[in-house]
Amino acid sequence: MTPASFAQRSLWAFALRYRTAHLNEMVIPWRVRGSVNVQALEAALTDLVSRHPTLRARLSYQHGQLYQVVMPVQPLVLQQTTIDGTTPEARLAAAMAVVNSAERERIDILSGPTMTARLLRLSADDHVLCLVVHHAMCDGWSIQIMVRELLTFYEARSAGGVAELPALAEQYADVAQREAAHYAAGNFAEEIRYWQAELTDAPPPLALPAIAPRRGNRDWRCGEMFSLRGAEFMSGLRELARQQRVSLFALSLAALAVLMRQRSGREDMVFGVPTLNRWSEESMHFVGYATSLMPLRVRAEGGMSFAALCKRVNVSVREMLAYGRVPLEILLRETPLAPMGNNVFPIWCQYLENRAAMAHEAGGLRLEPLAIERNSILAELDIDLAGSEGGWRCDIGYRKSLFETDAVQHLMADYISLLGDVAQDPTLALDALAPRLGGAGH
Repeated sequence: MTPASFAQRSLWAFALRYRTAHLNEMVIPWRVRGSVNVQALEAALTDLVSRHPTLRARLSYQHGQLYQVVMPVQPLVLQQTTIDGTTPEARLAAAMAVVNSAERERIDILSGPTMTARLLRLSADDHVLCLVVHHAMCDGWSIQIMVRELLTFYEARSAGGVAELPALAEQYADVAQREAAHYAAGNFAEEIRYWQAELTDAPPPLALPAIAPRRGNRDWRCGEMFSLRGAEFMSGLRELARQQRVSLFALSLAALAVLMRQRSGREDMVFGVPTLNRWSEESMHFVGYATSLMPLRVRAEGGMSFAALCKRVNVSVREMLAYGRVPLEILLRETPLAPMGNNVFPIWCQYLENRAAMAHEAGGLRLEPLAIERNSILAELDIDLAGSEGGWRCDIGYRKSLFETDAVQHLMADYISLLGDVAQDPTLALDALAPRLGGAGH
C-alpha cells in the first residue's frame, strides 16, 4: 500500500462525487485477426496484470490519507461473447455497439476491479478484444506498452512457456512517492515560482456561449466530429511553421486562440494541454496515469500579427514543458488557478504527430486498434489535432448538454478557414482576422 499520486487524488474525488457516471474510463478495443487460443490469452492477460500492479490496484482512503492498494494477483477471467450477423461488416458493427454501449458495467476505482477484459467473437479467426481500465491506473502511453507486452506473453503461453521480460526499474507507485517527497522537501520551488508568475492575475476559465446552465450540470454526454484535410493543407502548415520557426502545436494553438478570442471576446485565456510527463527512460515502461494536464496561457491582443502570436505561443509551450514536472493538483494549491464548476480548463487541446496507432503481430495474431465513440467527456471542448505526410486531422469532442452540433460544426469550419488564411498571409493582424470568422451565435 503506497500513497496515491496527486493525479489519482483528483480522479478519486470525481469518483466519489459521481459514483454512477462512466467518467475517466479508458475503453481500449483491438481487432484480433487469427485463431485465438483463449486459454493462452487469459494467461497472458494475467501475466500483464501481474507485471503492472496498477492494473490490479484500487484507491482507498485510510487514516486521513489516500492510498493505492495493490491487490493479490488473481487469474483474469476473459468475458466471451459470440456476435451474430450476416456479414463481417455487420458483425463488426454489432461488436462495436457492444464496446461503445453506455450500459456497460461501470469501472469502480474504489472497490475494483479497475480493469476488465472482453473477447467478442466475430468468426473463428476474427475477434474484438476490449480492455476497459480506469484512467487513474492507465494513460495513452500505457496502451502501447500493454499491447506489446500482452502479445509477448501470449506468444509464450501459446507455446507452453512463460515470457521473461526485463524487470521494471520503476513502477508508477515510485513516481507517486517521489512526487510527494519532492513537494514536501520544497524541490518543486523553481517550478512553483514560474507558475505563480505566469498565472498572476490569470483570467477566469473560458466560457463560450452555451445552450444550458453550467452550474450543477451533470450531463457528461459527448458529441464528436472530425475533419480531414489532404497533404497539400498539411504541407502549407508545415511550411508556415518552418518560416516562423515554431512548432506545429504552437501554430495550431495560436490559431485556436484567435478563434476563441473572436467567440468569447477575451484576449487573455488559459488552455489545458495534456503532457506525457515521463521524465526518464525507466518511466517509459510502466503502466500508470502519468499524463498531466498543464495550463498554457495565451495573450492574443488585437493589434499584433498572427506571426507574432505564433512566436509568443511557441515560447509559452517551451516554458510549459520546461516547468511541467509539477502536478496540476499542486498548482491548484499554489497559484490563482480556479475551476469553473468541474473544470479548471474548459478547453483542452493537443497535437499528435503521426497519430495513427500501429498494428502489432505475434503468436499468430495481428492486433489492430479500433476507434471508439466517447460516451462522456469532462472538458467542454477537447480538440485533438494530428498531422502526417498524408494530411491533417482535427477531432473535436464536446459536451452535448452545452453546445449544439451546428455550433461546433461552424467552429470547426472557421478553424480550418483561419488556418488556410494565415498560411497564405501570417502578417495579418488578429483584428483583421476576426471579420472572416463566424459570429458567437453560430
